[in-house]
Amino acid sequence: MNMEKLTRNTQQALQQAQQLARQRQHAEIDCEHLLLALVQDTQGLAPRLLERAGLKPAGLLAALEQALAHRPQVQGRGVEESHLYASVRLQRLLERAEQEAARLKDEYLSVEH
Repeated sequence: MNMEKLTRNTQQALQQAQQLARQRQHAEIDCEHLLLALVQDTQGLAPRLLERAGLKPAGLLAALEQALAHRPQVQGRGVEESHLYASVRLQRLLERAEQEAARLKDEYLSVEH
């Protein structure tokens, strides 16, 4: 994935997802981390899209927090400094988003993709 083809908001969401995974001592960044980052951004597009779809962001936040709480944690020294990897699921999600952007003839990968 070409990081230069990501909008600033998408880059920030991925960085926030990484931070969320690190705070929870998870070994990898997964789709739930990214979705949580997007939904927590109350000024962002994701909460508005969810509401338009008839979903309550608060309910989704609670479900995401619960799902992430059941993930295995990495213990030991240096966990905070360790490199996190994108899960296979997250990699596939980002590939699909790239395909959607290309289908729409969008130059940049954005949150809505």
